[in-house]
Amino acid sequence: MKSTFIENKGTVCESENSRGPTATVALLVVLALAACGGKSKSADDGGGSGGAAGAGGTSGADGGLGGTGGNDAANGDALAGAILPGPSRGSPLALSPKDDVAVVVNRDAGTVTVMAVTYAADGTPTLAKTAELNMGAGSEPWQAEIAPDGQSAYVVLRRDQKLVRIDDLAATPVIGTAVQVGSEPTGVALTPTGARAFVANWVDGTVSIVDTTNMTVAMTVDLNSALVATGFLGSVAARPSLAHPRSVAISNNGDASDDDESAYVTEYFAQRKIPEAADASNADVAQVGVVYRIKASTGAVSAMTLAPLADIGFKDQNGNTAGCYPNQLQSITLNGKFAYVTSICASPRGPIGPNVTTTPCTDVTQCAGLIEPACVVPAAGLASVCVDLASTKTTTAPVVSVIDTEAGAEVTAAAASLNQQWLTGVYAKKAIADDASRRYALIPTDLVFVPETGVSYLTANGVDAVFRIVYDPAAGTITALGTNDVPFINLNPAGITPATAGGIGPIGHQITHLAHGGKRFGIVANDISRNVTVLDFNTQAVLGGVGAPAVAASAALPAAESVEESRRRGKKFFRTGLGRWSLKGQGWGSCEACHTDGLTDNVTFYFARGPRQSTSLDGSFASKDPTDQRVLNWTAIFDEVADFENNTRGVSGGVGAIVQNAALATANRIDFAGLGHAGLSGSAAAAADPANPLGLAMPGVQGDWADITNYVKSIRSPRGATNLPSADVAAGKALFAGANCQGCHGDAKWSVSKVFYAPSTATSTALKTTSWSTLVAGFPASVLPAQNAADQVMRFAGANVAGLDQIVCVLRNVGSFGVAEAAVAADGAFPEIRANGMPAQGNEAAGNGFNPPSLLGGNVGGPYLHNGGARTLEALFAEDPRFAPHYRALSPNFLQETGAQRTAEVANLVEYLISIDEDTATFDSPKTIGANGGTFCKAP
Repeated sequence: MKSTFIENKGTVCESENSRGPTATVALLVVLALAACGGKSKSADDGGGSGGAAGAGGTSGADGGLGGTGGNDAANGDALAGAILPGPSRGSPLALSPKDDVAVVVNRDAGTVTVMAVTYAADGTPTLAKTAELNMGAGSEPWQAEIAPDGQSAYVVLRRDQKLVRIDDLAATPVIGTAVQVGSEPTGVALTPTGARAFVANWVDGTVSIVDTTNMTVAMTVDLNSALVATGFLGSVAARPSLAHPRSVAISNNGDASDDDESAYVTEYFAQRKIPEAADASNADVAQVGVVYRIKASTGAVSAMTLAPLADIGFKDQNGNTAGCYPNQLQSITLNGKFAYVTSICASPRGPIGPNVTTTPCTDVTQCAGLIEPACVVPAAGLASVCVDLASTKTTTAPVVSVIDTEAGAEVTAAAASLNQQWLTGVYAKKAIADDASRRYALIPTDLVFVPETGVSYLTANGVDAVFRIVYDPAAGTITALGTNDVPFINLNPAGITPATAGGIGPIGHQITHLAHGGKRFGIVANDISRNVTVLDFNTQAVLGGVGAPAVAASAALPAAESVEESRRRGKKFFRTGLGRWSLKGQGWGSCEACHTDGLTDNVTFYFARGPRQSTSLDGSFASKDPTDQRVLNWTAIFDEVADFENNTRGVSGGVGAIVQNAALATANRIDFAGLGHAGLSGSAAAAADPANPLGLAMPGVQGDWADITNYVKSIRSPRGATNLPSADVAAGKALFAGANCQGCHGDAKWSVSKVFYAPSTATSTALKTTSWSTLVAGFPASVLPAQNAADQVMRFAGANVAGLDQIVCVLRNVGSFGVAEAAVAADGAFPEIRANGMPAQGNEAAGNGFNPPSLLGGNVGGPYLHNGGARTLEALFAEDPRFAPHYRALSPNFLQETGAQRTAEVANLVEYLISIDEDTATFDSPKTIGANGGTFCKAP
């Protein structure tokens, strides 16, 4: 491996190549440090109590020089050249090569903050805001990177679809030139000289290569073609929104040439490799992650895969070993010859959540035979029962996968489930109590290495913490976790003052390129608390401790008690796995883990009602009318956001937020189901409301679900694809209307599904006897959710309410039950089974079909249907009798053409669908029920 050393006063003191040393280079660095007055304990020298990298070290680890030498001035001289000090990767926080300027994006505020960073004689940094630049309301600045000269920064605006340069960082920062890129840019990185910026366009499926001198797009790299070439999508022509690139990193071999570098780009969603087994036994390992490599010189693309993990270290309640496949690839970081990719690894095979038995208990010893037994009080006033907690830990997992960039392939032995690693390698090993003292790396947003070492730090958005992981630079495998006395860095420790100084929702961070006063520091950007936190690696804690934390506000918080503040709190609750939101508050799961940015992970989980693709929540409420709400879930089983309390208690294993007091114990849960307010019965939102509108003897005390509801109302749909021929989109729109698609996908939410009543005990009961049989004259009988008049009621009224209750009138039978591409499920028959292995809901005589989804977000919604049975929109409209009942539901002769004409029509229809966003004019559903569809739901 090439390594370029810079001489300092006649002595080799620093390596510009931050890829990480080989054994020989590591030895040279140690010798150089000794010659320059640096310490030679190890590349992981803490400058204090220290410790070898492979041994984990004590709390002083990583605070020292960490593989580079010299003092601040010498390091500054070494970095005076016009290339970056190491590989580039976009992050919500960027740090200049000399560590004197930090740029932070404030996503919700629509601003970018520039901070001057100064260092005391002992190296202690101080951050002071020099400017907060308004990028425009709703612009969503997402990532930033700073040029080699430290004078300019490049920021992607996700909603505005731009790359913007910010000039004069060290003096008076100003917004400079902007260039339009693709739809939903989410990642940016620079070539070593800074001459080119690579921008990942999440919706378009492209990478824009921008000439930073004149701020123009010099080349657009099509990753859709690269993904098609893998064969994972079947026989489909390349077009926008097949690929979904998310994060970018660019190599840096230390020379002044950009053309010999490569960009590495993550494909956000996993891709199916093998069909689902008939019993869903392979669901955890049927898909793979994808990373693209782009040659900087030519734009040529190749793809690499990330294999699923056969064992994430946990068994479900049936004793089955859980695996997972890399999905929602969060970040990519280059260090040495390896690329490290973080993901939210999906484990969709059932069962999911705790198994609550009927076995009474007074002690866990009475719960024999369970995988992970517990004796739990389900809710206040109820007796303790035996519960198996095993399946709570087998839904998602934070995983780091490792790619050997020289070999162009994954090092499969290096892939690690961090939950397993921390359980066995830290918590169990050190006998740390199995309570909130433990945290797991829920939603691993950003991995950063101490320069020239294998020591890395990982921010975890879901638990407000940073985790230390030490890798072998030669093998890419983990050698140590945490430190001997600190399992993770808590960004929001108890007692931190002032109250606003806690770091909540970390989304990215940087480690100083240089050693200051013989030490390095970390700087973390926190999305929810809108501030940055400085980490002291000597103490493995927030610099200054809880009494004087080194925290700087990057943007103002919303006004107290405002709707915006309620949304901010709701976003916090939606993301976190701490406190009441997951098992023991340890970070085993959260809403965000399956709904990043409130959207979808495109995973089909085997839930209690059957296989269900995670629903994108942007279509839950009409963008311009928050009172217009869709009935929730594919099976129409919820009518309020607060109904997901049972997901919090179940899937995530948390205490929940419908409680009689704030103490974190299951015994404080309100039995809102027993009170008649769970699911479609009564009102969970009212039961949760501290104002106690129901006059309950045991009222709720937390307003969390109201805040989450306000947040869900604010979730923005992805922008439509931008690189589409307008004539094709117009032709597709005409086809959509001509097929009467608006009969199911009309109105403001692009779905006729709507909560048409005010949830209450009396109304919910009356829905069971309110008939729609006289309202559907002329409506296609095959599409109706029930054929018998006795079953044609607004809400299910038969037996087995626990397993079949749903709002029947919103369902549409479009023949999708059990249907899939042959590549998705063997023989095209998807395994429609519940989490317990019993037949799924969806084709009962009294409830046949599914709740029409919104078309918003369809450009990031593949695969499609409730079970993910169609990998692409092309497959959904294929000349295949399995899918025809769907697209011909309200137009029996739709797409009857064959050959080139049919191919062209499908292409146009697809282009229209992926162009849809919140700015697209909607179609009204038919006002009169009949052959063209419409809604026949009516309040009692």
